[in-house]
Amino acid sequence: MSAPAKDGPAVPAEKKGGLSKMVSRMKTVLKRSDGSKRLSFSAKSAPTITPAGPSVTKPTESTPVAAPEPVAEPVEATTAGDGTEPTKIMRSQIDADRAKKLAERFAVTIDPSYNGPDKEISRIEKPIRMRIHRSCHRCNTTFRGAKICSQCEHVRCKACPRYPLKKAEKKEKEPVVATVAGIEADTYWGVRQQVLLTKPSPKPGAQPLVRKSPRQRVRRTCHECNTLFARGTKICGSCDHVRCVECPRDPAKKKVYPDGYPGDAFSTNTALPVKYSCHKCLKVFPPVPHPDSEEGIARKESGAEPLACVRCQHPMCSECPRAPPTRVEPAPDPEVLKAVQAKLAALSVSNTVAS
Repeated sequence: MSAPAKDGPAVPAEKKGGLSKMVSRMKTVLKRSDGSKRLSFSAKSAPTITPAGPSVTKPTESTPVAAPEPVAEPVEATTAGDGTEPTKIMRSQIDADRAKKLAERFAVTIDPSYNGPDKEISRIEKPIRMRIHRSCHRCNTTFRGAKICSQCEHVRCKACPRYPLKKAEKKEKEPVVATVAGIEADTYWGVRQQVLLTKPSPKPGAQPLVRKSPRQRVRRTCHECNTLFARGTKICGSCDHVRCVECPRDPAKKKVYPDGYPGDAFSTNTALPVKYSCHKCLKVFPPVPHPDSEEGIARKESGAEPLACVRCQHPMCSECPRAPPTRVEPAPDPEVLKAVQAKLAALSVSNTVAS
């Protein structure tokens, strides 16, 4: 009898691995289940353990275990700490409410069909909580769960700001006073912002074309070496000649500027006549021969009378400077003037007084 007793424990040792697997599975099931299941499981398992202590000859004690009394314990566990009881609602109703909100938001029609098993769900309505953050007024570090700053170890005080602010701390809104802007003088005499007229470019992907006022490109050529003057310069880059009235202009405007263009230097050619202006009234004298030319020297030796100013009757003297080239208005054509006078004479109507 002693030999089998010693060899008996060897059999459960082989089955120890199976029992440990079973216990581990039971633990995982208990962890995955919610609190109500754990309570109900413990309530059912407790009566089965207690009758196992006494003898098995009392079957009447095992009957109260199946009584529905411990069923009320999960309901008490589901009640919230603040005393609010959970409300039961069907899952199909939750899906229907979601479908209705989505339909109202996106203006679509959604069929509130629920394919899963329809069962009751417990819901607890809780008030919305506000998260309050406090910052250290010394190092501007946000406080965590403790009241001591983790950066500078400062104990939280009243000077440490709080977000969001309390209703009493919120600043009252000051009444907004409408400011009347002063009227600014418009010196542009028109639209302040110029409107750009554009049209699409014929090239694909290119910028639109902007309408601009036409500009005339003027080119000046040196009359000594036939070299174009650079833009914005008056000195030839090839022969260092200063731009004068003899340097041709392209396009030319001899009718408007017969004596040269503004900004040009005087010509060194003595064969060209010159003009002088009165130093009293700045009226330009008629053209005279160049003083260094043969005709000018002969006129000076003959003692001819100088020209008199048409405006102030001042005779041309040595103080009268040489007139720079300016714009000259062309004289009107006499034939055109006669035609205009004939048209005006034909339009004149004699006034006859009715008797």
